[in-house]
Amino acid sequence: MRIVVIVLCLALLAPAASQAQLVVWDRSHAPTPWDIYGNVRTQLEAWGYTVEIRTTPLMDNGDADVIVLLTEDAYTSSSTDFTAQEAAWLKAFVDGGKGLLASVCMNSNYTTHIAEVMAVFGIADGSATFNPMHYDLFEAHPIFDGVTELGDDFGQNGALTAAPPSTAVAWNGAHEIMALYESGDGTALWTSHYYLFSDEGLGDYDNLVFLENAFAWLARGFVPNETGSWGQVKMLYR
Repeated sequence: MRIVVIVLCLALLAPAASQAQLVVWDRSHAPTPWDIYGNVRTQLEAWGYTVEIRTTPLMDNGDADVIVLLTEDAYTSSSTDFTAQEAAWLKAFVDGGKGLLASVCMNSNYTTHIAEVMAVFGIADGSATFNPMHYDLFEAHPIFDGVTELGDDFGQNGALTAAPPSTAVAWNGAHEIMALYESGDGTALWTSHYYLFSDEGLGDYDNLVFLENAFAWLARGFVPNETGSWGQVKMLYR
């Protein structure tokens, strides 16, 4: 009897098996995009994430752990603008403990397309263009664990500017490249360097390490190399 009680206690103390984190690639406003992120989705699936591409209305994605808004829809004439209501929903989604990965682009049509979303997070176009893109100045944050430099030799990228409620976390010396918004357990990562996650750019510099860190943080609140206890505790109760 004593052995049974001990085993039962250990079973109750052990964390339940966690479900795969769901990453939703949102295409609600661009159902037929120019897609440059196939390798990223494959890599995320190899790490154990569930990745779904959805064209359903944005606000039907409340089951996601992370929503992705990248510039794969920047060059489609059929794209439509995100509304103020959708932007408010995304902010509430993050504030409720979820993750958002989004980007700005030097393409003015795309910037207009996501203007409402940018506004609620304090993000604006940085009005600067770099080709190639390379940067090695980072805020002290777990998403940059093991990261010395980021960049790519493939495409032209721009800059962004971050104002409250977001904060700049990466620079190329003169301009802001990435920004982070954190609210309780939720976080949004904004980048002007979308080719970092592209099929062409993923293998450059420390981009792959950063990809793993970024999605781990967005989905669970900690990164693979983080030693603090907060992320481990949070994972048990997600």
